[in-house]
Amino acid sequence: MGIGMQRDAEASKPLLGRVNRIVGQLQGVGRMIGENRECPEILHTISAVHSALRGLEAKLLEDHVRHCVTEASCEPKHLEQRLEELIQLYRRRLS
Repeated sequence: MGIGMQRDAEASKPLLGRVNRIVGQLQGVGRMIGENRECPEILHTISAVHSALRGLEAKLLEDHVRHCVTEASCEPKHLEQRLEELIQLYRRRLS
């Protein structure tokens, strides 16, 4: 993870749980397509996947700001790196 916080196994558990649920949802989409289910039903599930991914993204961003950026505030060089990371993440999100 670079400068700052290393996520321990306990902190990773909820994140991995989210990822596993998302993987299950995506596998469900594949099954639904294979079963020739109705398009609106498949699209609803895809929408749920998007929502779950946004939630995971928000949690990771929150953790990054609360821990990595805050820890870096003690050293101007590291803080500048963390702020630049946030700016790049934001720019990529907009494109």
